[in-house]
Amino acid sequence: MNDLEQFAGQFGKSQALSFPEYCLKHIILDDLTPYDVYNRPYMAEIVKTSFKHPNSVVSKGAQTGFSTYYLARAMYMVDVLGANLIYYLPTDKLAIRFGETRFDPYVDRSEYLKSRLMGTDKAGLKQIGTHFFYMLGLHGKGGAISIPADEILFDEVALINRENMDLAQDRILASKLGWQRYFSAPLFEEDGIDELYRQSDMRKWLVKCSGCNHYSIVEEDFPDNILETKDSDKRSIRIICSKCGKPLDVAQGKWVPEHPDKTDETIGYRVPQLIIPDARLDLIWSRWKRAQGKPNKLALVRRSALGIADSGNMQPINSTTLQLVEAAGDYYFQDSSEEACGIGIDMGDAAHVAVLAPYKEDGFRIVAAWHVDVEDLLEMIPHLEETYNVGCLVIDAMPYKTESKRVVRILQTATGYIQYFKQNYKESTEGEEEKQVNVIQVDRDESLDETTELFGCNPPRALLFKPRNIEEENTLEEIRRQLKKLLKEEIIGADSNKRISYKKNVENHFGMAINSGRIALNQMGVHGKKKGPAISGGQVIGRSLASDIHW
Repeated sequence: MNDLEQFAGQFGKSQALSFPEYCLKHIILDDLTPYDVYNRPYMAEIVKTSFKHPNSVVSKGAQTGFSTYYLARAMYMVDVLGANLIYYLPTDKLAIRFGETRFDPYVDRSEYLKSRLMGTDKAGLKQIGTHFFYMLGLHGKGGAISIPADEILFDEVALINRENMDLAQDRILASKLGWQRYFSAPLFEEDGIDELYRQSDMRKWLVKCSGCNHYSIVEEDFPDNILETKDSDKRSIRIICSKCGKPLDVAQGKWVPEHPDKTDETIGYRVPQLIIPDARLDLIWSRWKRAQGKPNKLALVRRSALGIADSGNMQPINSTTLQLVEAAGDYYFQDSSEEACGIGIDMGDAAHVAVLAPYKEDGFRIVAAWHVDVEDLLEMIPHLEETYNVGCLVIDAMPYKTESKRVVRILQTATGYIQYFKQNYKESTEGEEEKQVNVIQVDRDESLDETTELFGCNPPRALLFKPRNIEEENTLEEIRRQLKKLLKEEIIGADSNKRISYKKNVENHFGMAINSGRIALNQMGVHGKKKGPAISGGQVIGRSLASDIHW
């Protein structure tokens, strides 16, 4: 007996109908046909595991049927198995619309469901029998608190604030079930649903070729596995085997985990449109061809058709960027530096510290980095200043301004600044006499653009150290991940006009620390760079580092 069977048994709930039977009998789709959960071959395993495994993730292409599936499953869980469920969407407005356009029509088309809907029938709350189904927005923390649940579901994960999503997990702590479901089209690489999928066992649909028995992952072979033929006026688009060229039947596939060691914790599926047997390949192929040379349009096709995260120009630093950066640098994490360095510090739940040395005219090398408890930061500053020959330090003014000022004041010879993000560049001071500190304010978006462009140019002018041990490898991996989270979004500015801005409240702490470190290097150029003997021993793309530094 699995967890769900035990849970249902405590309420004396008998499964008079199985879930597939329940759907065929009571869930009527918009085209007035009964809902067959097995109408697409890839769904069989997903349905099975969603009633056995406590945690699952689906990174999906557009229109792959998962909102319908999880809504039908939620009705069954509440109605038949006696669970209380919360279905989260990014905003209250979307949650209300979901109730009106998805939940209500299913009820209206079924006399049985009408009879099961009890007195509580509000926009975000439905009572089915004796248990409850909530549809809530997670734009703020309000939707994440106060309501207990047995299972929580997150739709459109790519658009939900991660902090609020983590807070919502508290809703299931008191339940004997305590299950979680995440599903969404991906957007940013290693963020949102893509990050959750990468943390799972990462199942992919492998399609077997009837000709050569080769197994293909069709979304990864795209577009090289597309064959376009024309016969008179008829145009045909087919998916073919990447090995022998024979047409593939995408129904002949199986789910295979890339990381089976993670299966016990979280099962994850990537579901592209391409594995739907009756997918409109002609439309997908036409969109792909029209998108050539247009990064944002190509990214949209990759997300919607392939289920692969791609944000186009909205993610300046991605895996490809970092591969080039790491190929360009050939030096190790440094314990000290005779070369003049700058330090940047991002303040938050922890302090993220990055030590940068100059590289070329306006570039930098990250030579050391740590994240430490904020209360331990002050103690390490004198050591860093001396051992890394620090000429300038820039630290966030917020959220711990008092501690940031203490860091600046403890410096012996380096110039220190607390940093604010304001629209216009400005240098000033705060406080009086011995309490006085230097202040620098910069435009957040402009400064981050300057930093990300150094990573993205060819050849890169921002370099990463190589690790010497596991601890440094973990730090480097954290830096990689957080650089990728320097993400952009479209916002409405104070002037009511749309503009592109870097997202806030995301886990990009090392990215912000590196940005502050770059500003520190710039300030060293303005106020006089500390001198030190020429360095030796390090190599960048086969050249001595010393030859590339402008003293």
